[in-house]
Amino acid sequence: MIDIFVRLPMKSVLICRCVCKDWNILISDPNFAKLLFTRTLPATMIRPFRSRIFRLAEYDPIEWHERRNNPCCCRVFDVLNHSSSSIKLDPKFEIPLPGPKSLKGRELYIEVLPCNGLFYLSGPEYRNISLVCNPITGEFIRLPKIPPVRKHCKQIHWGFGFHPKTNQYKLVRIHIFEDHSMVVEMHTVGTSTWINIEIDYPKNLINLCEIGTYLNGALHWIGLDVDGNVSIWAFNFDTEKFQTFSMAPRDPGTKLILFEFRDSLCLIYFNKLLGTMWRMERYGVGESWTPIFQYSASSDSTFQLHDCIAYHDPENQEFRILLTTPWYDDHFQIVHHVPSLIPLKDIIIGDNVLVQNIYSR
Repeated sequence: MIDIFVRLPMKSVLICRCVCKDWNILISDPNFAKLLFTRTLPATMIRPFRSRIFRLAEYDPIEWHERRNNPCCCRVFDVLNHSSSSIKLDPKFEIPLPGPKSLKGRELYIEVLPCNGLFYLSGPEYRNISLVCNPITGEFIRLPKIPPVRKHCKQIHWGFGFHPKTNQYKLVRIHIFEDHSMVVEMHTVGTSTWINIEIDYPKNLINLCEIGTYLNGALHWIGLDVDGNVSIWAFNFDTEKFQTFSMAPRDPGTKLILFEFRDSLCLIYFNKLLGTMWRMERYGVGESWTPIFQYSASSDSTFQLHDCIAYHDPENQEFRILLTTPWYDDHFQIVHHVPSLIPLKDIIIGDNVLVQNIYSR
């Protein structure tokens, strides 16, 4: 029975948990949850800007198999309004954010950083939102207050990752100043403090782009140096040092996105009419960048390539909605996530960790 359950998509597992007490006990067992997590493919979760609800995007494997165009270019608006019959937005999960009444019609910007089945959520400073949650189970823990932003800071960049040697989750905040100096602050989830990391900061780095992408015990950003060179900058949790990787070949004027896919670093280069996805076959080896696919807007297309691309990987049956940016004019947020049923108490290491559940409040 376990061998059958671990082969099901997350939606089906959640349905099975409601069938009878015996199945609920089996599926709720932490050992089963850990086994299921090793077999679960990454998914896409979507949230309207003013909502506390994330919806899990699932695809119809039979209909997708019959498609001739892979990847499929589509608009986020069409996906969210079920205009694309092969992509379903169900089930839905609530995250511990202020209720709609407290927002009074205002849009609430929430930074969502995913890692290993968990979300780190942070909001505006006046809201004091800083917590780690499992959006599938509804469990969450509140983190200690974030230190104030340092004076004369030019940029702030965040990252949420996992240290595999210590089995601890880490939250990183990087300050970059006008003189190109850098301060790295780190919080270990389950502790009560933030610490400053003493690093030999890269003096030629002047800019980082986007939020940190987690892979192989490190956080990765796109970085720009004083000479105008663009490369990948990785902060390793074990060594607590930065290292750089070279990029895939890039045409002038193209925009780029860095993300994790199939346990590898990937890049998408794109403009209004053409996009190319590259994969780093060997981690840290710049010469191993390999193109996976190229897509383009047809001459009769009514959209440009600035929205989203639904892609089904025939090699491992992984389905992704690939993005050029996590935020859109349509006011939706899209996050790549590996659904997990593992209880937070079995993940977070700490003496005074208070685990709450949004569904029991």
